[in-house]
Parts: sequence; C-alpha cells; structure tokens
Amino acid sequence: MQSTNIPSKIPLPFAYAASSGYVNTIPVASQIGITNGRASLHDGFPPDTFSPISSGGVPPFGGDFNGILNEITAIQQWQQAGGFFPFDPTFATTVGGYPRGAIIQSSTGVGFWISTSENNSNNPDSGGAGWVPTGFYGLIPVSISGTSFTVTNLEAAYPIISFTGSISGTCVITMPNFQSDWIVINNTTGGFPLQIKTASGTGITLNNNQSTTIYGDGVNIYFSTTSAVASFNSRVGTVTLNAGDVTSALGFTPYNATNPAGYITSGLGIGQSYVNYTSSGRALNTNYTNATSNPIYVTCTINDLNSNTLSLLVNGVVADYFTDFGAMNQNVKVNGIVPAGQTYQVSVSAGYNIPYIINWSELR
Repeated sequence: MQSTNIPSKIPLPFAYAASSGYVNTIPVASQIGITNGRASLHDGFPPDTFSPISSGGVPPFGGDFNGILNEITAIQQWQQAGGFFPFDPTFATTVGGYPRGAIIQSSTGVGFWISTSENNSNNPDSGGAGWVPTGFYGLIPVSISGTSFTVTNLEAAYPIISFTGSISGTCVITMPNFQSDWIVINNTTGGFPLQIKTASGTGITLNNNQSTTIYGDGVNIYFSTTSAVASFNSRVGTVTLNAGDVTSALGFTPYNATNPAGYITSGLGIGQSYVNYTSSGRALNTNYTNATSNPIYVTCTINDLNSNTLSLLVNGVVADYFTDFGAMNQNVKVNGIVPAGQTYQVSVSAGYNIPYIINWSELR
C-alpha cells in the first residue's frame, strides 16, 4: 500500500438525514424474545431474520441497517476529521481496559496519554497509573503554598510549568517519575527557592524569580545544562558571573584601567615617561641601543640643514626621513618607534652648514 492509496473521506454519516423513524439506535443486549427481528450488538441480526417468512421468519428492520451503519460511519467521520476520544470508564470496563500503546485525548483537549500497560482501566487525567503524557501544548500555572507540594500527572504533562502562590520558606516540589523535560518557573512570592525532585529521587534547586530547563530520567530530576553550569566553579542553577568566571573563560586576566598593577606590565606608554636628551647623552650619526624590555619612542628636531637628508635609522633601516629642505635656519624632525634590543641613530648627510640638535626626547 502507498500513501497515494488513501481512500475518500466520509463527508456524512450513513443515513444522516433520515428521520428518527428510519434510524434505530442499536441496543447492546439481545432482542430475541423482546422484539422479533430486531438487531443488537450482542446478536447482530437474529436467526429469525435469516428464515423465510413462509417458514416463520421475520424480515429485518430497515432502521437497524440505517442505525448500525450510521454509528459506524459517524465514528469513521470523526476519526477522519482528526478527532480522538478521551478516557471513558464505562468503555474501559466493557473492553477489559485499554491495551498497551493505546492513545487517548486528555480531558483538557491539548494533549494525549499513551498506555504503558495492558488492560488499563485507570483514568490518566486523575493520576491513574500506567499512562504517560505526549504532545501536550502550553503553559500551566500551578499555585502552591506551604513547604511541600505534589504535582499531579496532568499538571506535569504540560511542557511549561509556572509555580505561583505565596510560600514562607523553601518548598519541596514532588514531580511524577516521568521520563520527560520541562521549563519550570519560580513565580512564587516570599523570595524562597523551590526544590524540585521526585518522591524517592534527587532533584534541583530553583531560586525565586528564575526559570530553567530540567528533565527527569524516571528516577531523578536534573538540570538540562548540568555540565555547562558545573563549569562555573561548580555552581548550579542560574549563575551570575564574577571576575573569576570571566578570567577562566578568557584564559587570561584582562586589563584593569583603574588598577593596572598586576595586569599589563609592558608595552609602549605603559609605565613610561619622556626623557629629554637634548643637552646630553645623544649625538647625530651615532648608534644607540634600546636596552630596555619595552619599545621606546624617539623624536629628534634639528636646525640649519640646507639641501641635506635627515633620517631615523632603526637597526640600519630608514624608519623616518626628511630631505631637500631648500631653506636656511629651519627646524625639521624625524621620529619613530624602536623595538626592545634594537639599535637606532639620527643620521644627517654632509651639507653647507653644520646642523645642531634643537630637541631630542625619548619615551622610555
């Protein structure tokens, strides 16, 4: 059989428009000896309807034909429309209980129950054993009080449970032993946490005004993100990050602008200040070495270079230069960064005039 073999739906039950006189309600009990020829669920059409009239038989009632076909096709129409049936204690007794795997609709109409046992006559909507929920939709508010509360099977069938009410201390919430998951919300007043667990298992703690996702394995209740929460210094529940969490997540200690000690201790401008070497310690065309552990910044201004080149050399490489001044008695400068351990000099080519240093400063 293939999906394309789907038959046509029944738009109306058989004998839908027949008047009441032409549609009989089929009784359960036998009608033999009560009304000759009447059909029943017990006998179907009785034996006398199969005998010729000339031999004492009676014709079957047309209303019985209409009646049984109407009942059958009405159920088929309901099922074809996607309809299900809720728990029926009378029907359960008649059939000896629902079989394992049976699916019935919840009393709220927004979910279903699956039977986990044979011959199941328990009512799942009132907490009867042998049923588990499936396909429930929506949020259910559950009002609690005191220091203990047991969630019903029907309440626990919903995927989102919002606990409300006023409590005066930590309240122990007992959940059914379902293998399921939930979003739970502590909307109670009083400022106290909830301990959510099974009757004989372990559970979790949910603080006031917080929500989380939990699951049950049929024995205990767990946070759905147990491993992730445990990574925050073994704290459980909703976690507020602290400085230690940030450092652990980053893998290093971030810079603290208001208290740099113990954070970044090296780098250009960190713990450095300008030193003026204009009058002593520095000369043109002379190599110097940055013997510090940090990069330094060198700036040099000279005077009276005519048609010559001024350069800052770092490890022999031109880092900055100025050339072809074209005028006498002007001030020009070069500057740049010298990495730790490298050499540097301010170089000037020979010209008509003897240049001299106006300013030489280093950030170190």
